[in-house]
Amino acid sequence: MTGSNDKDAATPHDGSERRTRPYLREIFEQAYMVAYPVLDSAQEAHTGGPAHFLRVVLHDAFPDLHLQDVAILCVSIERVYRERNKAETH
Repeated sequence: MTGSNDKDAATPHDGSERRTRPYLREIFEQAYMVAYPVLDSAQEAHTGGPAHFLRVVLHDAFPDLHLQDVAILCVSIERVYRERNKAETH
């Protein structure tokens, strides 16, 4: 068994931003408002997974974003949409 040393110790959280893409957080609510009609219409039609269409809509609305950032936004927006709808129905 080896003892712990300082370089293996966890770094304490110093309050700094740990996310590597803080600009996505800055535009999240705006992106959510753009995506909401897509998600809401998919819910009403029960068509399921509007993921591709959602990516297209977000890419059109934010053409300067890298495709990986669009994908991250899509996943985040879909999750928040589900959580908010769950809260509204209960």
